Amino acid sequence: MSSGPAEVFDLGYRGYDGERTGRWARRNAIWRDGIRISLGLGRGVGAKVAPWLLLALALVPMVVLVVVAAFVGPATNPDDFELPSYGDYYGYAMVPLALFAAVVAPLLVCPDRSDRVLSLYAARPITALDYVGARWASFATVLLAASWAPEAVLFTWNVLDAKSPGSFLRDNWDVVPRFLAAGALIAVVLTTLALLVASFATRRAYASVAMLAVIFIGSAIGGIAEENFSGGAADAVSLVGLPQAMTDAVHWIFGDELDRPVSGGVSALWLVGLTIVLAAWLVRRTNRLVRG
Repeated sequence: MSSGPAEVFDLGYRGYDGERTGRWARRNAIWRDGIRISLGLGRGVGAKVAPWLLLALALVPMVVLVVVAAFVGPATNPDDFELPSYGDYYGYAMVPLALFAAVVAPLLVCPDRSDRVLSLYAARPITALDYVGARWASFATVLLAASWAPEAVLFTWNVLDAKSPGSFLRDNWDVVPRFLAAGALIAVVLTTLALLVASFATRRAYASVAMLAVIFIGSAIGGIAEENFSGGAADAVSLVGLPQAMTDAVHWIFGDELDRPVSGGVSALWLVGLTIVLAAWLVRRTNRLVRG
């Protein structure tokens, strides 16, 4: 049986002649993708419910309180209705923000692990540090915005409600760097811890449960140590309760005086040191995952 004459088909293959971007563009792409994942953008309605609900729980109460103060305050005794302090509101907002970190942060890491695509990132000139840094920055960006927005609303209202806004700004300008620092502390701690915990799981549900366990079990241990024991060892163990440690650090940043066994300054130093250790562990963990 003889074969027919050979034919050559022009399939139209051509080389890439578009713009060639560098590593920063790739990092920026991972960062943008992380923000979209964190907010459920480009996905179904179900993917948006949890993140937007938790973010609303952090912001909406402050907006409601300000609206109530605007309409009810002038008609009542000022002592009968008082807005929360900056530090007190962070104490409330920390709960939905921690839940947001536990529920949403695993989406930035777990699917990449379960789909085994981490090695594909490394196929391009992107290091493990580029990948985890961009993922970390994307989630921290969302948490920072959620942490700062209620405080900005409260500060803006206080300025507008003051008899002399100019004098109020001169006397209280330091509130802005304080609430920026407090929000940054909360966002950095929660972001680093959540991504580290998620790096040990391939399923989002397991990572979320593990993150919640770290927070609530740590809080229980810290509370037991504080209420039932005394001394330096008990005070050190009480720092395991991260929500309380963050609350104490936030009040210290705002200059609030609290009757606590461990000062807010010590809590702030503890959280900074802990975050540095967790970040180093996260980078090392990501290096191993990319290579494996």
